[in-house]
Formats: sequence, structure tokens, C-alpha cells
Amino acid sequence: MMRKLIGTCLLLMIFLFAEAQTNVFLIGRTLGEKVIANGDTLRVYGFAPSLSTHPPIPAPLIEANQGDSVHIDFWNVSQLHHHTIHLHGLDVDQANDGVPMLSFSVDHMEHGWYHFEAPHAGTYLYHCHVGSTLHLQAGMYGPIIIRPSDGSNTTWDGGYAFDTETLLFMSELDTFWHTDSILDHEHIDGAVHDTLLVPKYNPDYFLINGLSDQQLEDSVELNSKTNYVNYFRLVNIGYCTNKVIFPSSLGARIVDSDGRPLPIEEFSDTIEVYPGERYGVLVESSVPILDSIEVHYFDMMTSELKNIQHVKVDIRVPNQVEEFENVIDFSIAPNPVDQDVRISFDLLKETNLSLRIVSIDGKLMLSEFPRVYEQGKHTLVLSTNEYASGQYILSLSDGNNVTSKSFIKK
Repeated sequence: MMRKLIGTCLLLMIFLFAEAQTNVFLIGRTLGEKVIANGDTLRVYGFAPSLSTHPPIPAPLIEANQGDSVHIDFWNVSQLHHHTIHLHGLDVDQANDGVPMLSFSVDHMEHGWYHFEAPHAGTYLYHCHVGSTLHLQAGMYGPIIIRPSDGSNTTWDGGYAFDTETLLFMSELDTFWHTDSILDHEHIDGAVHDTLLVPKYNPDYFLINGLSDQQLEDSVELNSKTNYVNYFRLVNIGYCTNKVIFPSSLGARIVDSDGRPLPIEEFSDTIEVYPGERYGVLVESSVPILDSIEVHYFDMMTSELKNIQHVKVDIRVPNQVEEFENVIDFSIAPNPVDQDVRISFDLLKETNLSLRIVSIDGKLMLSEFPRVYEQGKHTLVLSTNEYASGQYILSLSDGNNVTSKSFIKK
């Protein structure tokens, strides 16, 4: 009898240790701050990892391996609002799905616990589902990544292997919705939805990973090497339709949608991502590239193009022995520039160089494929007649390193 008991205990211990556990702690707050591209500070809601930090936009990444046991401890310190964590797209039971009328909501200073076994590997998201139109816009959203059961750099168990991974988490901000008069509205206990009159939604900032315009430069980018496979996770949690356009030289392949592999991969440089949708895209290049991915934001009702954001693509040759001192001392003149701008540099040996110019808000103005320059002094003359007045960033790359300087167009 004792041997059977010991054997049963050992089997139970093996089972418990075989199943990994992921513990997540999040704090719901309605007194957060976010700095937007023009330098202003907006009030936001959000999920914070601690009381000493403002809730980031988007919220902290939740990640686990397929099959892991995930436990989320959600503590709501918001004084005026109840909240939930809705696990958007995950196959979890109704009690843990975060839709308040079907599971539960968490009131001020209360804890709510969500438990689930991580389902299919893929890209998902979470957000508050109380007064979700406003609470989501206020900032209560974040990404979820479920990885293969072995945690490897593959899209799913038995899927495509990749070398780098980039998340493009797209959303918008309507600054008129981020005022105390709107964000401090009272809610009715027990009501399915809050009732509040708000201005017509008209976003004026368009975000990727919580950033926009010049904030994106060198913060959200594909920084990779030739012949590497790069995996993009595209997520739209805003209210616009997003059209993501990859440079054709990357040979974009759509391989999964909403956490499920596609039966057949689709080759397309352009992917439309509607609110709540997620896509997985593989790209690679055999040659150096200095370019941009464009993200177009369209009004869902009118199809009007509202904005375009740019994500830098910088693919270089791996293990290149050329020293970047060849081009680090390039100069720009005149600065400020009226019509033509001159770029001068002195090369110690023959070098492949590519050139790129973006506006301060991230718009790609010029992208030249690599050209061979002989040893010695060089001066390039570029016309800026079609450039609007403002600040621009010019970058030179030797395929392995990049240096950048700014200039002003009068």
C-alpha cells in the first residue's frame, strides 16, 4: 500500500513539474501618463507592472509556451472604474475570458484571477472589456504571444523557423478623449455598459508599439542581416483599418492569421489588418536594404486615408570586415539647405554604400540601393526642391553599420 502511495506521489510530482507555470501580475490604473510625438503629456488608463510605474502603452507583453499553465493576478486600484482582462482570440473557458457579463469584473482595490492553459502558438492580445470602446482607447490593451511548446524560434510546433522577430502593435489616439471630463466618468454598478456622451472619434496620433512619427526612428525597426528569416507579428487594436506595405524586395509571405497557420502561405507585399486581427508575416533578403515599411491608417466608415507611419528596414551583410570609419566623418552642407544639399565623405578603400533620407515624422524621402564607391573623396549633390520646410535625417550605410546626421530644409 505504501509503495503504491509513494508511486502515485512520484507520478503526481512528475506531472506537476512537466507542466511549466507562468505567473503574471498586472495593476489596473486610470491615472497614467503618456508623452506623445509633439512632446505633450496625455492622461491614459492602463495595465502597470507595479505601483511605482505609469502604465505603458501598450501594456506589458504576456508570453508563455504552448501548454503552459498561465495565472494572471489582476489588481484594480482604479477609484472610479471596474475593469476586466479580456483574452482576445485565446481559446479559454468563458469564466476566464474577461467579458464581464459572462465571467466577472474587478472593482476598486479587489483582485481578480484568470487561469488557463496556453493554447495554440500564435499572436493574441488582451484588453479591458468594461466600457471597452473608451477603456481600450484610453490605453487598456497589450500583446500576448504564445510560443511553441519547446520555446524555439519557430512560428508554431513544426512551423517555420526564424532568426528575428518584430511586433508591430498598431493603434490610435484621439487626444480629445483623454481629458478628465471624459476619463473620470462614473459607472453604474451591475450595468453591462457605461453610458457616456463623447466627441466623435477623430484620432490625431497613429501609433506603432505606442509610438508615432519621429518617436519610431530607431525605436521600432527591422534591424537584421542578409539571408536571415524575419518574422513580423502584426496586431491592430485601434479603430482604423491598417494597410501594411512591405518593400517588394523583402518577398513578404503571410503564414498565419489570428493565431492559426494558413493552409497555404500567401505571397503579398500588402496586408490589410482590421481591428482585432493579427497576422504573421515572414520576410528575408539576400542583399542589403535600407528602406521603410509603410503603415496606412484608413477610416473604417469613409475609407479616408488618415495617416501614414514608417518603420525603418535596415538589413546588412553579416560579418563584414569593413570599418565604418570610412564614412563616419561625412558632412552635410549647406545646413540649413535651400535647394541642393552636398554630402561629402572620404573612403579609405572601395566600399558599398546606400543612402536614405527620412523626414522628422518618419516619411521616407529617398532610398538608394547600395552603390560601389572607390577609395578617395566623394561629394554627392541632391536636390531638395520637393521637400517641405523642416528637419530631415540622412543615413549612410556600408551594409554592416549605419551613421546618421540631420539637416534643416528652409
